[in-house]
Amino acid sequence: MSDLQLIQSGTLVLCSTDIAAPPMTSVVDGVRFGYEPDLGRALADHLGLELQWVDVRRWSDFVPTLTEKRCDAILCNQAITPDREEIVDFTLPYGRFNEGVVVRTDSPIHSAADLVGRKVGAITGTTNIALAASFTGAEVVEFGSGDDAFHEMADAAVDGTIDAFVDDEIVLPALEATGKLRVAFIAPTGNPYGVAVRKDSDALRTSLNEAIQHLIANGTLAEIWNNNFPTKAFPL
Repeated sequence: MSDLQLIQSGTLVLCSTDIAAPPMTSVVDGVRFGYEPDLGRALADHLGLELQWVDVRRWSDFVPTLTEKRCDAILCNQAITPDREEIVDFTLPYGRFNEGVVVRTDSPIHSAADLVGRKVGAITGTTNIALAASFTGAEVVEFGSGDDAFHEMADAAVDGTIDAFVDDEIVLPALEATGKLRVAFIAPTGNPYGVAVRKDSDALRTSLNEAIQHLIANGTLAEIWNNNFPTKAFPL
């Protein structure tokens, strides 16, 4: 694997986050759990590489961390979009994810039609912003300047600063478990998520694609999915 041009020889350095977003990713007492950490370990094992994680807290810092060669790839909620493909390259998808709109448990909002005249939050630079902007009559409120925009946004919904917010469906049950928030409705966007690499990392992308294909073919990726999302059908 010497031709992969890794920033550390023999080690795959992946960019993620230590912000809790189970079952996608979370870190407890220094141990990393979730679908993406499990996938990262499987990819490194298949490639015969050691694995190291670099944590980023602000969404806007992910791509600079990659392009400045502080990591080899981003494995953290990166939907494959045309805008992002102008800056980075992506592997094959390792999952497809819908988006959801979250409100306070006592909110009268149950559909997109109920968002007219409402403040709808989303994290800057994400596909969630595009969905929020698509709701007719809604006022989009962007989050992202802080180190934990996800939970800042949730807190804003609880205290009434915003009326609703958009995020990926897969991380929303943990918010509902607080008893303060509920999912108003799901948007079946089915966004494909991929591992992001630098534009000059063709060999690494090819190797990661081969690894993803192998994990799909032998059932490992489906097993990882089912362990983390037992109520969701494996989408690949």
